[in-house]
Amino acid sequence: MSKLGIYIHWPYCISKCPYCDFNSHKLKNYDPNEWLIAYKNQIKYFKEYLLIQNYKNCKLNSIFFGGGTPSLMPPELVEQILLFINRLFKFDKNIEITLESNPTNLELNKINDFISAGVNRVSLGVQGLNDTDLKYLGRLHNTLDTFNILDLMQKKIDNISVDLIYALSCQNLETWNNELRSFLKKFSIKHLSAYQLVIEKGTKFYDLFNKGKLKTVSDKLYKQFYFSTKNILKENKFNQYEISNFSKPNYFSKHNTIYWKSDNWIGIGPGAISRIWNFKKERIEFENFKKPETWLKNSLHQKINFKKNLRVHFEITEKEIIMMGLRLNKGVDLNKLQNKTFLYNNEILQLQKKGIIKIKKNNLSINEEYFNVHDYIVRKIIDNY
Repeated sequence: MSKLGIYIHWPYCISKCPYCDFNSHKLKNYDPNEWLIAYKNQIKYFKEYLLIQNYKNCKLNSIFFGGGTPSLMPPELVEQILLFINRLFKFDKNIEITLESNPTNLELNKINDFISAGVNRVSLGVQGLNDTDLKYLGRLHNTLDTFNILDLMQKKIDNISVDLIYALSCQNLETWNNELRSFLKKFSIKHLSAYQLVIEKGTKFYDLFNKGKLKTVSDKLYKQFYFSTKNILKENKFNQYEISNFSKPNYFSKHNTIYWKSDNWIGIGPGAISRIWNFKKERIEFENFKKPETWLKNSLHQKINFKKNLRVHFEITEKEIIMMGLRLNKGVDLNKLQNKTFLYNNEILQLQKKGIIKIKKNNLSINEEYFNVHDYIVRKIIDNY
């Protein structure tokens, strides 16, 4: 049995960030009891589906509450969801249970209750390390909030992950380097995700960019930001295990690794997607209705319907295994692929000869020095699949 994770989507936020293209909506009045019933119904549906696929003794490796801002959920709702999952699934003894949160007093005041409910990992959306960057990103907190809350939070929970966004047009590289070094010395976080700002379609930033009102950094400057960030994290004993993710030893994200390794996960909540290998070794995808009201109305009934439920085409599945696996420094386990003939294509052999990619112990991986052009390399490989 490969790894199994459950993703729980909470769609509400206090406000919508201008760079965010996730399925998030401004907080409105809701009935937590209705949401609990809807979550339970979908979880039960997938438990029954897994039994049909002969997953009778599967252990749950991770649970991830994402959003939106799931730390806005009532802790009692989180607790009831976890109790229900625990009744249906066997928990791995080292199960990772993550809750996304923002660095505000609103979330901090509930952290003890979330920990009591079973949460053992917090993913904190810090995003910026000075007030100018935070304002640019449309965040509601300031730097002092971040520092005060992290200082208190790290006394309550050991496993804290922090999200940061870099390569903003308002950023100075030297300032960023100094801020990052200072931040890492000040706090004993175990995991850090560092993302380049990407202008996503459907966001406020996308509209501003198309109107010429928003600038992005050059490829040359992005490369400098990327490698300086990577080197500073290495100096501070963080291991880069994925293009944008760094951790102290044994603190990698178990949940996200399920995605990158193309294992099994269940997606619960508005817009959430599930990917499961069936007993025929086919990849099955379920996509939930995206609009919160539509998903809730549908999931309040025992008979669950999906926006999409399909068998992913063999070739698409194989390409996704390659694309996602090559995000990891360990690369793709070639045993997961049925077709390996593409590895002998001349362009692939040239990439290997130049040291851009390597095949070792039946694993295909990208040389870390070329991680910054991952998309280009993956396209080369997939186009020759």
